[in-house]
Amino acid sequence: MKRNLLSRWGFLGLIALVVGVSGCGGGGGGGSATPTPTNPVALEIRNALWVAFQDGANGAWSTLSPSSGFNGTVNVTAADGRYSVAYVCGGDKPTVNIVHATRAELPQLAATCGATSNTIQVDGTVQGLNGNQAIVAIGESVTATIGDYTLPSVAPGSYDVIAVRIAGNTPNRVWLQRNRAFNTSTTYNIDFNQSDGTVVRVFDVNSGAVSVSGIDTGANETVTGQILFLSGTRSSIVGVGNATTDGAFLNYPIIPSSVLNAGEGFRVKLISSAGRGVEEVLATLPNSRSYTLPAPFSTATFLTTPSGPVAISATNIAYADSPVRGYQMSLFGDGQPIRYEIFFSTAWLGGASSYTTPVLSNLAGWNSSWSLQRGASVNADLRVLVSPSATSEVLRAIQAGNPPIGFQLRYATRRGTVNP
Repeated sequence: MKRNLLSRWGFLGLIALVVGVSGCGGGGGGGSATPTPTNPVALEIRNALWVAFQDGANGAWSTLSPSSGFNGTVNVTAADGRYSVAYVCGGDKPTVNIVHATRAELPQLAATCGATSNTIQVDGTVQGLNGNQAIVAIGESVTATIGDYTLPSVAPGSYDVIAVRIAGNTPNRVWLQRNRAFNTSTTYNIDFNQSDGTVVRVFDVNSGAVSVSGIDTGANETVTGQILFLSGTRSSIVGVGNATTDGAFLNYPIIPSSVLNAGEGFRVKLISSAGRGVEEVLATLPNSRSYTLPAPFSTATFLTTPSGPVAISATNIAYADSPVRGYQMSLFGDGQPIRYEIFFSTAWLGGASSYTTPVLSNLAGWNSSWSLQRGASVNADLRVLVSPSATSEVLRAIQAGNPPIGFQLRYATRRGTVNP
């Protein structure tokens, strides 16, 4: 589940002359001072092509920035605190991102459009394998090796480098270097025979296992699993596995508590080919962990408008499991020039059992190529998000951020196709 389906949410905003703005930067002329917002939402979005805002669930949309990202504070005047933000990220196929939430859930949002397109190569030799193999991870770039390794597409940055030596299916030794900077293509060698130190930790480990149940073998459903080491804003893979039937499928190293720093943890991520998944963040890894996939999300139906601007509706979106924090909707197609990534919270829905995408094409700065086009099919994925954690934590998790220890998430996806 490496791809971030919601891109990287975050917004910045201002609604001049409509809801009042403070702290937006830039110059200004004379006149009376702008009133201080009484119900502010702090928004920050960088590198966007366009940003817009909606005050309330049914209020008019207003363009915040017609040609760039935005930074500022927006006042929400709707009594129920509901608001929406839309922004466009560029690329070969631009993405329209939309978030619908309440101020109580999300009093602030921040993100940056687009990751760097530049990558570097990291390669090296792994010694001390004793005839075994290892997985080598620089962040979430990972490979298996019996000697030499190459990671050809690493984005420049700082990572926790983790190598795990595996005998058969059993991890037995770990190499860990925290916060290592990779700014240019680099040779990085690993030696499991190296003594444990303060900069590079090398230590023996016991092995644990993840089990999964509820796989629909009749539908050829498969499950992919990852365990990631979390440290600050960094995450690095320490275990991977695939399953086609119920049972143990992912072995991982149990890193001793004496090696861990304060606040570090582990994120377990399981996702099936049918879009069902489970996530959990743990302070330490136990000897074993078992998960059951959530029930399928089978009720939702997708519709589209017969004429005029294309809007997509999802109806009958109720789900039996609880608490449902919100929904994640993706709209895309080979013949479409644009992709939509949408999040709407249950609180924003306000008891409604359906959702319809907003029409933004009449707003200042909108480019017609950002609208879904008629004559080409649209694939629709709607994911229901069930979690005891706060909505803000759920959104952070699906934005590819690191959720806190104790975070839990279960989800299921309904897939369909519409032909506008």
